[in-house]
Amino acid sequence: MVGNIPAGSVRVFGKRYDKGFTLVELMVTVAVAGIIAAIAAPSFSKMISHNRLVSSGNEMIAGLQIARTEAISRRQATTFCPSSDGASCSNTVGSQWIVLSTVNGAPTVLRSVAANPKVSVKTSANVTGGNTRITFTPSGFVQVGAKSSGTISMCAADLTGQNAVDISAAVVRITSARREAGANCSAPGDI
Repeated sequence: MVGNIPAGSVRVFGKRYDKGFTLVELMVTVAVAGIIAAIAAPSFSKMISHNRLVSSGNEMIAGLQIARTEAISRRQATTFCPSSDGASCSNTVGSQWIVLSTVNGAPTVLRSVAANPKVSVKTSANVTGGNTRITFTPSGFVQVGAKSSGTISMCAADLTGQNAVDISAAVVRITSARREAGANCSAPGDI
C-alpha cells in the first residue's frame, strides 16, 4: 500500500478504480478467440494438405532435375527410380525414389527423394511394371524403358478440385501441371 491507496488501484478525481480484467471480460475474450479458431481451422487443414502436395511435387521435380544434371555432367546415364530400401531400384512404385548413377563401377545413390506419406504416388502406363526407371542419357534425353516419356502423379485424396500434380519427363524437358484426379487419385496418362 502506498499511502492509503492499495497496490493495483488508481484514484482518479477522488474515486478508486482497480486495474485488471474481470472474469467475465476474460471469458468473453476466450470465447471470441475460440470461435475465430473454429472458423479458421478447416481452411488451415486444406492449406496444409495443399502445401504437402506442392512440396512432394517439388521434391520429385528436384530429383528428376538432379538426375538430368548428373547425367550431363558425368557424361553417363543416370537413373531416377522408385526404391523400397533407399539403396537400389525396385519395380514397385512408392513414395521413395532415388537418383542412381555408376561411380567407379558400382551403383551409387546420389539423392533420395521421399514424398509425404499422406500423398499418394501413381505413374503412367510407360512407368509401370519393369519400366519404373526414368533414365537420362549423357546428352540429357529421357528414356523410360523403350519409350521416351513418362509421368509421375502426386495426389492428395483429402483435397477437392485440383488435387494432383503430374510431373512429366519427356525427351528433353520436365514439366508439371495440376489436375483434378478425384478422391480415388486416378493414374496420369502418358504424354
